[in-house]
Amino acid sequence: MIALRLSKAQILQACIQKQERTIEDFERGIAELKTQLYSQEEIESQEHRPSPERRELLLRMEHELGFLNYEMAVLRQIEAEKPLDVVDLGAVVVTNQRTFFISTSLERVEIEGRTVIGISQKAPIYQVMKGKKAGQFFNYGGVRFAILEVY
Repeated sequence: MIALRLSKAQILQACIQKQERTIEDFERGIAELKTQLYSQEEIESQEHRPSPERRELLLRMEHELGFLNYEMAVLRQIEAEKPLDVVDLGAVVVTNQRTFFISTSLERVEIEGRTVIGISQKAPIYQVMKGKKAGQFFNYGGVRFAILEVY
């Protein structure tokens, strides 16, 4: 039995939903950390300031949130209806090993019981598959990938 291919629209929607959940988690974490930091500052005297580690964590989280929002913008610019026959931004790349979605670094997304791996154009694996078409091969991490389909 041959599995029906996943639509790019399904994959894109699943990626956007995963990114939205990740952004919400970061926003919630940042809000909680700010509440802890600022309420602690009000109660403590000048000599017992909140730890610099917590402030550093807040800065790192805010920086990561900025990156997550940038990646969401990348996802939102992908046109699910745009047909592609070469590996480029927005392409679904079905190989003999895995299915990739050239978008952002989302790791794994589960859709209808199948795994799709989101990779960005900055990922090393993208660099070796960029511009290739169905029927071509690429090697990455000691593994030979056969490209079965690009859409």
